[in-house]
Amino acid sequence: MHANLQENLSIKSDFALFNNIKSITAKQAHKSLRNITRQLSTPIESIEKDTLLIGPYKLGPEQKRANRNIESVSALVFDIDEPKGYTFDDIIALTSEYFGVVHTTWSHTMDHPRYRLVIHLREEIPANDFVSVRDNFLFFNSELALIVDKACSDISRAYYWFSYPPEKANDAHCCVLMGSLLDPSNLKTPKFLAQTRSQSSIVQSQLQNILQGGAAEGSRNKHLASLVGGLIKKGLTRTETYDQANQWNQTLSAPLPSDEVERTHNSIWNTHLRNNSNCEPIRGQTHASNAERFNLIPAAGLLATLPPKRDWVIQDFLPSKIVAAVVAAGGTGKSYFAMHTAVSIASGTHLFSKYQPKAAAKVIFISGEDDASELQRRLHKAVSGLSSQARALVNQNLHFIDLADSFELFTEKNNKGEIDITKIPSLICEQINSQVGPDIGLVIVDPVARFRGGDENFAADATRFVQALQQIRDQLNTTVLCLHHVNKGAGAGGNQNNARGSSAFIDGVRLVFQLNTLLEPEIRKLYGNPLALPPLLTLQSVKSNYGKPAEPMILARRDDGSLELFDVIAEDHQQNDLLKEIEVCKLSKTQFKGLYGGVKKKFGLAEKALLEKLEQLNREGLITIPNRGVMTVTESGKKVTTL
Repeated sequence: MHANLQENLSIKSDFALFNNIKSITAKQAHKSLRNITRQLSTPIESIEKDTLLIGPYKLGPEQKRANRNIESVSALVFDIDEPKGYTFDDIIALTSEYFGVVHTTWSHTMDHPRYRLVIHLREEIPANDFVSVRDNFLFFNSELALIVDKACSDISRAYYWFSYPPEKANDAHCCVLMGSLLDPSNLKTPKFLAQTRSQSSIVQSQLQNILQGGAAEGSRNKHLASLVGGLIKKGLTRTETYDQANQWNQTLSAPLPSDEVERTHNSIWNTHLRNNSNCEPIRGQTHASNAERFNLIPAAGLLATLPPKRDWVIQDFLPSKIVAAVVAAGGTGKSYFAMHTAVSIASGTHLFSKYQPKAAAKVIFISGEDDASELQRRLHKAVSGLSSQARALVNQNLHFIDLADSFELFTEKNNKGEIDITKIPSLICEQINSQVGPDIGLVIVDPVARFRGGDENFAADATRFVQALQQIRDQLNTTVLCLHHVNKGAGAGGNQNNARGSSAFIDGVRLVFQLNTLLEPEIRKLYGNPLALPPLLTLQSVKSNYGKPAEPMILARRDDGSLELFDVIAEDHQQNDLLKEIEVCKLSKTQFKGLYGGVKKKFGLAEKALLEKLEQLNREGLITIPNRGVMTVTESGKKVTTL
């Protein structure tokens, strides 16, 4: 037990008490932490979830729960509704250095664990400091930040007391943390820490507005070490972390001596280099210490609960949180396909009248070839026919980044000839978060060739580009769909090996669609005269790591270039055309073969295939083939052609 435990328990703090979730007016309490901790750790057995609530703050004169009425905050509270494999004991281990309470919530089950964490502050903070203190606390506790519910961050949020339904009494747990009270004065440098959290590279000019403040004298080295370690994990270079350490030191009311800053900075870097094979980090990549580099997951942990259901951006077509690709030859229509997909997700309407998005969601379209004017033309065509409500959702949810005239590589060679991820993916994500906000459903990157550095035929270079796309996926918690060209030797059929460059690219993405032009012989066989039909395309899934591939689709390209589902039922038009030609031409089998045999001729059949088709018609009684002489169509054959 800590020596200052009694002192902690004697400190008084402000809390607001509510009778139930509908209560707006609170009873204000100014209680010792001994009293508050006892109440927070005493369970309530309740049939209903709606019991007493507590708000870790002091309300203004109105005593009503609203953000504008909060005067000060006395504790940080975090909900952990998706612990990602972390157990109750794991969460205690992560937070044991602090003074507070961890408990299960009323909705907690063994299959779907739910936890709440309360961390008491040494002193109450003004409401204006709440966001920076909370965010900076999570920055210095990055492992905890991975599992807390980011949506539960409203300053006026009230939380249920430790409670459980009677049937779950054995599953309810609570632990009082016996560490130190969190000192908020160490976390009040919002502009500086916001930059270090969000940027992979910070230049000097961006730091001119750092606020004064910083760490208390007794904890300066500890926070300097945490800061440097955090910056290294964010991917900054040694020079950049040293610059930032000195900038941070100047914000302190009593700065550390410069030689002490240098010594602490070098010590953290030396430890990092020893633990990471003496290699500086690639920008945007995170390295853990040797002891924590690999996360060993026991099977018992996976079998203890049911796996989560597959989440979809477009149901049964495009899973969420993956990197996917569409490959096609230039000019086939993949950019229009991407535009239709973007509009479908942004509006929540069916894709090609067949696949339904889970919900309307934000979409970012990064265009490396088509400028804003071309994007505008294609967008107008893609939204044609949508309802006013669907168009309004497109207006709200769809955003474009025009990089057609820019040279912004996601990967490039360094001076050692190795491929690095550049700062561009991270900067794009930061701008999206800043201007569009969270909850991005899809990011489209069109095309791969405009953003990939290095040699596309080298496996390592291709893999690094996939990792750059994965970085966008992870930074935005979204799905990434990239558009890619096929190689010169690609055949007409769908095949994942048709993608241009190293196969490592296709190996790295989780889902691949191929868009192909449907050739005339196949069109003639299935649908009749190609001249009477629009250009047809096939879309098929040639790689699907997560479940059954989506069913192939036939798409028609309209005169304006946009696409639509071609829903004409395929029939054996080839048979009808053959019967009609046999009846008109009056040729023997040999003559017919000589005139029409060949894949580039009228029926699209090689000589052998054509002879086999004629024999089939003969066996089915639709034509007669004499040993010598002209073939004729039977009465049954004539009836077939008139159906």
